[in-house]
Amino acid sequence: MRVLFASAVILSSVAMVPAAFAASMSMTGTVKTYETGKSLTLANGDTFTLASNFKDPGIKGGEKVKVAYQKTGKKLQAEMVTIVK
Repeated sequence: MRVLFASAVILSSVAMVPAAFAASMSMTGTVKTYETGKSLTLANGDTFTLASNFKDPGIKGGEKVKVAYQKTGKKLQAEMVTIVK
């Protein structure tokens, strides 16, 4: 019984590790280029891929935005983009 419980605890601990790496991050910057519904590049050079269901809040070049994103390897996937006033 103890071995079964210990195994369950270890397995659940290992299962939680990927969730920690999938945490959202955010960044604020100025829009350099915006390809409608596909990608967003900030003035610092970071390029974010936009989800297929992305709703454009009216993004234009030169505008200041806050991007909530997840990083998978070297790829940045934007979850939400809001215009900062």
